[in-house]
Amino acid sequence: MIDLLVKKEKTFKIITENPRGGKGLIEGFRYLDGEDLSNSLKGFYINDLQVGAEVGYHEHIGDEEIYLILAGKGVANDNGEEKEVAEGDLLYTRDGQGHSLKNTGETPLKFVAFIVEK
Repeated sequence: MIDLLVKKEKTFKIITENPRGGKGLIEGFRYLDGEDLSNSLKGFYINDLQVGAEVGYHEHIGDEEIYLILAGKGVANDNGEEKEVAEGDLLYTRDGQGHSLKNTGETPLKFVAFIVEK
């Protein structure tokens, strides 16, 4: 069972090359994972998508994903439609839909990712 408070030093660092078939690097911290929880949340992550990097287009089947942009700027592919994103924007991908995210800025694109089982 996870503590009520998760300190950053207790998180698990994840570095992924070419995330979801994209390009470049994403560095993240896994704060919560499905086995830590008693609800339908599958994961809670804070990520830094490096300059020029991209999370490849992927579809969600049986779950949904929410990205909350904390810093930087980029372009999201929301079911085939490209949309600019920046600090404070939220991208919600429903079950059966797809998305990608590309860092078009000059600093890492920092975002929170929530994955919720349908």
